Amino acid sequence: MKLGLFGRKPREGWRRVPASPEMREYFGFTEMAHPQDARRWFEDLFARQPFTREAVEYFKTLRLEVGTLDEPMGGGYWFGDRGLVMLRGTQEEAAVHELAHAWWERRRSTERDDLMRVLESLGSECPAGYARIGELANVYCNGIKTQVDPNSPTGYWRGMLAEDNDHETFAGFCSGVMADARQMPPELRRFYAGFLR
Repeated sequence: MKLGLFGRKPREGWRRVPASPEMREYFGFTEMAHPQDARRWFEDLFARQPFTREAVEYFKTLRLEVGTLDEPMGGGYWFGDRGLVMLRGTQEEAAVHELAHAWWERRRSTERDDLMRVLESLGSECPAGYARIGELANVYCNGIKTQVDPNSPTGYWRGMLAEDNDHETFAGFCSGVMADARQMPPELRRFYAGFLR
């Protein structure tokens, strides 16, 4: 049998239901995984990833949707007003990213400015031993000159700092190290306390 991402077999026998309005609008799907099958997939993910018990209990209160359980396609959304984490497929990086958005939503009002100050600091100088975070911080602070952005005054994507985008900063750091807090320097890791073991 063909193995999926991370060497796991695709889930067999999952049920399909008509797609939610969000799944239709954002991914163009007419069908999606049955909510119970999607929830089972998420629960397997919770067991594999280093989320805290508190985070998992919170995630269980959310609406969790997956377009297809057959393919590790990326892409997802967090709809804070609907308590919805929606994934296109079963790519774990996308799931970690969207779940990080869901977690950050409840904390950002008191921590967003501190997170953005830490981002700016890491973009200037990241401590040795945290190469992946240093790479991400550099891009988040300086943008990507080859990534065209017609809405930007520079014509390219200027990065999270210029956009003051704390939500994508938090989620991006988390998925960038696949929820492994050991890969984050202490000044950044503190924002993930209670979320990641």
